[in-house]
Amino acid sequence: MNLPPRPFYSLTEISARWGCAAADVAGWSATGLLSLNTSIASVICGRQPVAGIVQVSAADMMRMFRRHGPSDEECRVYRIRLAGTTEWQFITDPTDGVLVKITDLLLLADEVHKFEDERDLLRRPASPPGSAPRYDWDGVNLMLFRRINERGLPATQGELINEVQDWFAQNSPNGDIPEESTTRKKIAPIWRVLRERD
Repeated sequence: MNLPPRPFYSLTEISARWGCAAADVAGWSATGLLSLNTSIASVICGRQPVAGIVQVSAADMMRMFRRHGPSDEECRVYRIRLAGTTEWQFITDPTDGVLVKITDLLLLADEVHKFEDERDLLRRPASPPGSAPRYDWDGVNLMLFRRINERGLPATQGELINEVQDWFAQNSPNGDIPEESTTRKKIAPIWRVLRERD
């Protein structure tokens, strides 16, 4: 059984995926090409309670995306936009808005894929003569390196295998996903070596 497609990407993931600075992604969002989202606890906008996933304005958070000098790691936002709406709503309670960290920012997967398709971002260069590998194991290794560096190992090898299968589901240009047994053979030696440290 395959996992469903992932709904979000973090800003860090997108910067790495596209090979660009977070400031570039923020700029594209500020000019309307992408939306930035975050999850908030309950706030009041006027008289309406709002909670959950909301859109935040990159233009309100540019202090976190300075190109010269240090950037802030967090800032307060005072307006949000609900999914499917065009109007910004100002947060009236709490009066000091909502604190948002750069690590809290999310991009909708559907919007990311559309952005990539329109700009042909994931087009692979022409392969040299000879057969190309069926699966992008080099890409998986990069994903694993980033995942383990940022979040450590999951609790079980099975969870790690599921993450690899999910990565293939999201990144395979033709929809091919290796059999779980094939993924297990690739992941098992990595898992053993990393667990030896514990």
